[in-house]
Amino acid sequence: MKTRSLQHVLVMLACAGMPCAMASQTDPVTRTETAFDAWRMDEVSTLLPTLPDTAEGDYMRGLVANRMNDVEASKRFLRRALPALERQHSPRAANALLTLSDDYQKTSSYADQAAVLREAAKHHAKDIGPDAMRGVEDVIALSSALSGSPPQAVSFSGASRLPIRRNPLGTLDVDAVANGIGGSWMLDSGANYSVVSESFAKRLGLSVKGAAGGIGSSTGASVQSKVAIVKEIHLGSATLHNVAVLVVADDQLHIKLPNKEHQITAAFGFPVFQALGRIRFHGDTAISIGPAPIPLDGGVPIYMDGLTPVVLGFTVGERVPLVLDTGASSTSLSSAYWMKVKDRANNWPRSQQPSAGLGGAQRFDVVTQPEWKLILGTDETTLKNVRIETVSRSGPGGPPMFGTVGQDAWANAAGFTVDFQSMRFRIDRN
Repeated sequence: MKTRSLQHVLVMLACAGMPCAMASQTDPVTRTETAFDAWRMDEVSTLLPTLPDTAEGDYMRGLVANRMNDVEASKRFLRRALPALERQHSPRAANALLTLSDDYQKTSSYADQAAVLREAAKHHAKDIGPDAMRGVEDVIALSSALSGSPPQAVSFSGASRLPIRRNPLGTLDVDAVANGIGGSWMLDSGANYSVVSESFAKRLGLSVKGAAGGIGSSTGASVQSKVAIVKEIHLGSATLHNVAVLVVADDQLHIKLPNKEHQITAAFGFPVFQALGRIRFHGDTAISIGPAPIPLDGGVPIYMDGLTPVVLGFTVGERVPLVLDTGASSTSLSSAYWMKVKDRANNWPRSQQPSAGLGGAQRFDVVTQPEWKLILGTDETTLKNVRIETVSRSGPGGPPMFGTVGQDAWANAAGFTVDFQSMRFRIDRN
């Protein structure tokens, strides 16, 4: 189950619509921006020391820090860059404000988020564009409803290992106690927000805020939701405080697929994963959580596309960005990947396949690749019958992402570990 926030807006402000399309390719800012938009992160790291000590240089440093999940550095650079960008009437000012919005959301600074988005809407609506502005307005409604709420936090009483299980959709659930009420929560790192159904929100005694607007789903649906704060959630040895959740009508969380259906009552999204720091999945049987003072060894870096974790995998002869999604039962590839392989796909099966997300399930035209090889760092996996969507759509996993890495990518391993402190992902072979 996926929700999306501002990353689809940021994509619409990519290089083609910014000054980089007009500037000389010898300009360090332009070169860094071009590599950044193409997710060539090794090149970005090489170019960072060449950036000038200007507003444009600080702008790029802020965007890179945001992608690295160094939120405080991102805020510092972007706030330093903004006054000059505004004086220059630079379209980069709009992107700086939207990226700051993401930084503020990650630190539960909801009032600050609402303020920068209002500034973007007031002064930069033309640069953002009418379609993307609808997304901005929805997030303004969400952050305004949360303004004044205490920030999310976590405390640990030690380490713990918790049983998990598959639900009828094939995704993974864990038991947690929220406001004294036990329940089953889906583990969904690809969701930008944690979510509860209206009936479960009533059981939890939540004070539900006004409408948060239409929240986009990976299926393309727009779902009206409200928002609330769960004061306390006990998850093994972890106690999560002040967790912001979207409150969605029960029928929007009732997922029907061929031969299976499931009523989702609650799901932990990326903000909870980030708060927990390191989570090790022991196959589909258990997770381990707890304080992680030592950086994770091995694996590959995790980057952020807004509130969506991303890894760079090697396929089709190049390194490409892929959403890392514990809530996806299988790997799927996007139209960005399709453009790379369509000339050799004449004999690949074609069909319509359902995709489940917030608001239910939608059917999409797909092509099935019989075998697909993925390399993540030193780990190589060959997956069978991977579906490719042939038509572009917004949301996590869509372009510029090349798709979503799901649970089948580590099905033959002992499990995997995600660490949002050291920003590493590792497939565990033993």
